[in-house]
Amino acid sequence: MDKDFIEQMQKKVEQQVGHREIETVDYWKEEVEKLLRKKPDSLNSLLQEMQQLHGRMENRLAILKRSCTL
Repeated sequence: MDKDFIEQMQKKVEQQVGHREIETVDYWKEEVEKLLRKKPDSLNSLLQEMQQLHGRMENRLAILKRSCTL
């Protein structure tokens, strides 16, 4: 294969990965901002909301890891 072609493809893949990473971080940032806007009644309710968010993140990671090993 042509060295220039390989370099172009590597650059394209890196850009796509970077773009997806930005989208992912932005999504979770918005989810945390939703929690911050809620103004929970107590620390206990805030902790519960954070645990739910954490669980959603764990589930998503597990799904992504399974799909990468297929």
